[in-house]
Amino acid sequence: MNIKSTPKLVKLKNLILDKDNPRFAELYSGSDKEEDLINYLLYNESAEDVAKSIFEADEFYPDRPLWVLEDGKNFLVKDGNRRCASVKALNHPLKYGLDVAFKMNIKELPVLVYKDKSDLDERIRQEHTSSLFKQWGRIAKAIEVFRLYKTGTSIESMRDFDSSPNELIKLASFYYEAVKLSSEDFKKLLRSGKGKSGGKTIVFERLFKYRKECGYTFKRDFEIDIKDKTYFESYIKSMVAYLKDNPETSSRTIDRMKGEFLKELKPYGFPPVSSTNPSTGGTSTSSASTTTSGSSSQSNSGAASSNDGKASPIPSSSTPSSGTSSTSNPSTSNPSTSNSGRKSVKHKPIYTRKKIPAPLENLIKECYNLDQNNFPNAKTAMSRITFECTLKFIVENTDKGNGKALKTSNHFQDVYFKKGKPTLYTDFDKLKSKFTELIKDTGTKKAFEDFNLQNSHQIIHNYHVRAVPANAKGLCDNLIVLIEFMLQEESDLLQSLDQSKI
Repeated sequence: MNIKSTPKLVKLKNLILDKDNPRFAELYSGSDKEEDLINYLLYNESAEDVAKSIFEADEFYPDRPLWVLEDGKNFLVKDGNRRCASVKALNHPLKYGLDVAFKMNIKELPVLVYKDKSDLDERIRQEHTSSLFKQWGRIAKAIEVFRLYKTGTSIESMRDFDSSPNELIKLASFYYEAVKLSSEDFKKLLRSGKGKSGGKTIVFERLFKYRKECGYTFKRDFEIDIKDKTYFESYIKSMVAYLKDNPETSSRTIDRMKGEFLKELKPYGFPPVSSTNPSTGGTSTSSASTTTSGSSSQSNSGAASSNDGKASPIPSSSTPSSGTSSTSNPSTSNPSTSNSGRKSVKHKPIYTRKKIPAPLENLIKECYNLDQNNFPNAKTAMSRITFECTLKFIVENTDKGNGKALKTSNHFQDVYFKKGKPTLYTDFDKLKSKFTELIKDTGTKKAFEDFNLQNSHQIIHNYHVRAVPANAKGLCDNLIVLIEFMLQEESDLLQSLDQSKI
């Protein structure tokens, strides 16, 4: 008998996580930094639950070794990445936001070392035909089945993986076309994990039945066939924008509304203006040209037609209902979408950053739950406080790429030090100014510049007058885009800043 692997104990620091693992590689778009991958596995691939199980057991079971490939002095983890990431996180629970009583001190893990990659790949393939593959997320299954299908594996043989491999091929081929149009935003919607923003694979699958209206169909071999590129592109970008604004949308929403759901996409630019409907051959116009009473026609420059392939959502606060959306108030609408027409209004921020302190989250919720009609002064004050606390949090807790926070850079020295000594109090005007200097996008930078801290300060300290409810609401509405920018995923935030200054 030929022995292909060797059992061994390997130091944790020598175990390298595999960012190209087929279970999650396609949806992971973070950096090569290990901590980014650990965070992704914890909060998008359910490794947090694995970590808690290991913590409760108070051991890493030796009868479940990792399968690794020898790589010089290190070992690449080919099977067991979530377990390995969990242990690395348990050794530093505060860093990774794990809710455990104390940190563990696991220095070595049991592994099976393979020297031949083909031997290990074959072992993994055999394992995938059993229970392990069935634990994968649906999009990960689809991508793996599609890969096997394209390399010649028959549909029948893949029924060991899943009872309906043809449906997985449809999903994967749809994914590869859609991701070309809205890469990172689309991927985020498909990722699993906590919260409502991800896990939308089933929503897109439910809408397959309306594929002809959306410009595509499936061939006999189950791969996607795009019949109308304009319609398909409009559909994908509009769906991405809509789901970002309406993260509570689920398969039940589609089942309840059926084909009427597509009407919800009109404020986002679907169907495209003056295009021939691919399912009927007729010409239709999107709501981008639909007008409300007394308003002029809106141009098709909204969410579904951004040049860089990233959807720019028109804010919405409503749950999908009858296909109608509220008309925005000109006094509070985003300047970039202020043309008259049918659009939805977002009433609170949706953010994606992980490990936000509970007190800060509660502060944001309190700010947006305050009724401006009864408490205009309080809402005005809370808007300023929420901005200041969020700004301070991200400057003091965003890793600039070398393990140190933004606040440690020379760019912020004038804020945190005076004559070589730490400042006793934070000058938020100065902190806001220094942070705004880093923002690359001119539109976002202008929004930060226009958010006047002193104006709100003067309002709430004026005992002669009461704050105006409409102004309090407007201030809070203008804060939404600022909070969403600051509390986007950490890696995305860094990409949005001029890193040469930090």
